[in-house]
Amino acid sequence: MRGIKFMSDHNTILKAESVYFTYEDGHQALKGINLEIKRGSKVVFMGANGSGKSTFFLCLNGIHKPQSGTIYFNGAPIDYSRKGLLALRSKVGIVFQDPDNQLFSASVYQEISFGVLNLKIPEQKARQQVEDVIESLEITPFRNKPTHALSGGQKKQVSIADILVMNPDIIILDEPAASLDPKHTAIVNHIVDRLTERGITVIISTHDVNFSMDWADEVILFHDGTILMQGQPEEVFVNKAVLAKTNLEQPACIVLFESLCKKGILNPALPLPKNLSSLEQYIADINTKINYGSVHTMTQTDKKAILVVSFGTSYHDTCEKTIAQIEKDIKSAYPDYTIYRAWTSKMIIKKLKERDGIVVPTVAEACNKMLEDGIKQIIVQPTHVINGIENEIMKEDVLSFRDQFTSIKFGTPLLTSAKDNESVINALMSEFGTIPKNEALIFMGHGTTHYANSIYAALDYRFKDMGYSNVYLGTVEAYPSMETLLKMIEEQKPDKVTLAPFMIVAGDHATNDMAGNDSDSWKCQLERAGYPVECILKGLGEYQQIRDIFVEHIQEA
Repeated sequence: MRGIKFMSDHNTILKAESVYFTYEDGHQALKGINLEIKRGSKVVFMGANGSGKSTFFLCLNGIHKPQSGTIYFNGAPIDYSRKGLLALRSKVGIVFQDPDNQLFSASVYQEISFGVLNLKIPEQKARQQVEDVIESLEITPFRNKPTHALSGGQKKQVSIADILVMNPDIIILDEPAASLDPKHTAIVNHIVDRLTERGITVIISTHDVNFSMDWADEVILFHDGTILMQGQPEEVFVNKAVLAKTNLEQPACIVLFESLCKKGILNPALPLPKNLSSLEQYIADINTKINYGSVHTMTQTDKKAILVVSFGTSYHDTCEKTIAQIEKDIKSAYPDYTIYRAWTSKMIIKKLKERDGIVVPTVAEACNKMLEDGIKQIIVQPTHVINGIENEIMKEDVLSFRDQFTSIKFGTPLLTSAKDNESVINALMSEFGTIPKNEALIFMGHGTTHYANSIYAALDYRFKDMGYSNVYLGTVEAYPSMETLLKMIEEQKPDKVTLAPFMIVAGDHATNDMAGNDSDSWKCQLERAGYPVECILKGLGEYQQIRDIFVEHIQEA
């Protein structure tokens, strides 16, 4: 068979036909693998540990020879002679999951240069290739270090450089992000992107469905030595039955997209989003800036007002630090408008009146007051966190007056667009600073049965996407719950947990459900799990950058 080409198009770089492999102990790792991989493509192999992925990779590189079946590289069967394998491994390189299994030279420079200097190319050209790779993979700062003294991320960079310097056609990376922190995971992912830009076929084994959805051209699912499915990510990841067999979950962007489509928020005819940023853009594109009002003509002399609508709080000191401060910032930014207050919690309104004799108007009462004062144009700015039930009821109450005002415009809640999500995360992390990797920061949101609750899970993923792997967001009354958070932080095993409310006001939920001494409080649950806990009772409304977002939403309205 040596030298005989299979009949396939030029775009196919690898092909496996009925490949079987059994280890000496009798374990059958591959059971008739058939697949083709296109030249220059980005391919992800997924499946449970022991499903045969790594064994198949070793077969592609000639380290293992199948007992039966044929693997073709560039149209020809693999040549298992010494000369043939040397030629194959110069073109098909593997970066192992544990770089210590790959690195053996005393220094980084010696490690990278070893292979290429043994090829039959001029030494000057070989050394130039080494320098080019060291520079392109940003290895220069540690080029002379001993390989054993490198961090895990640096070892992974050098392992990739080992292969890249040989100018391969294919690079296979087995769990490239395994055991790496977010910083070095981002570095490796950036390197992978640059490999594909050079036209190299990149094959990756990973369990990260979110990365795979966003990055891959094709996804191949392995199960018990066989291929369950091969196709584009959007084809594979919508097949829940196949994913269940491989112990994989759907990417977060698909789960949230399907949920929003079922609720009628997004059009299911939209292309499946590749990542959370794409999904956030879909949400941001929903037209929320609608002008309501009567048929009466607006004039420059119309009296204008901004109605600031909040859920409310019975804690006076907290109210001054949050709701009242938001109203002051809005008044400062828009001095030509009269500022009115309304709260949506009738229970809190009643409590304040009975306990303290303080009267806070409902939304309807505030609208009637504005009409009495001759207000014609209003902008309604909620201080709600999400577009949930409270926000919908508030809009209904205001719109019952649509024929009595010449103009009604609505600002949006805190988390409405992709930009909002990123701004909120930046605001919070500028307040909390760098959280040590051995600690965790958990924010407590309220949560709701409304479909808008999905934004909490999306924002938790967004924290991770932005490099804050030890920051978590949960809710009191919905998902993600404390039960979910306990499972998530168990993987991290932090030395300390800091709790903070993800609510505009640090009221009852923050004081009792989060930081209270009742056995069901988040603090007590975490302490029972063995974590030292620090509670920070500071509402979102106390952060200047958060208040600035509400001011911007008025401008957008």
